[in-house]
Parts: sequence; structure tokens; C-alpha cells
Amino acid sequence: MSEYELNRSIHHVYTNKERTAAFRDGNYQALDAFDLSAEERAALEKHDFPKLWALNVHPVLLFHLSAVLYPREWYLAEVVPKIAGVPNKYYDFYGKRSDGAA
Repeated sequence: MSEYELNRSIHHVYTNKERTAAFRDGNYQALDAFDLSAEERAALEKHDFPKLWALNVHPVLLFHLSAVLYPREWYLAEVVPKIAGVPNKYYDFYGKRSDGAA
């Protein structure tokens, strides 16, 4: 499993209109260019955002992918509640501010 490859593949999909449209339509051929584990590829093909979060996809990349595939409200309703409390090293990296502010 290559976290870097997983993050690269997501960036590759959402930064190109044709690849995004193909991915949205279920054509996952663009993923062939990346060395993804079966688990990573399945999570991408199933649009399993909570699983991708748990696989340490960078939060910004995950949100951008969701934004080109679904309305923003979908992410807020379907993803955010499911990732609460699930570790993600990139999200956890920022943590809470030392002054106690969120």
C-alpha cells in the first residue's frame, strides 16, 4: 500500500475534467497508472470516502474529490459524520491550537 500513490491518484482524477467525468461514470481506467493496493482501489471505485479517510488520504484532496463528484451537502451529510473520531494522520497533524481555540 502506498499512501503517496493513493493521494496522487486522487489528485490526478479531480484535476482533469475528462478524467473526472470518466470516474464519475464508473470508468476507473485512470487508476491503472498508479500502484494501488486492492483495498485502496476498491475504496476509490466504491467512492468510500470514510475508508479513504482511514487510509490517510489528505483531507484537502478528499474534499476536492468529493466536490467534483457530489454536491457539497453530500459530503457534509454522508462523510463528515462517519469520519468523526477516525484517525487520519494529516488531519491529526494540525490538532488543537495550544491556546485552546478550535
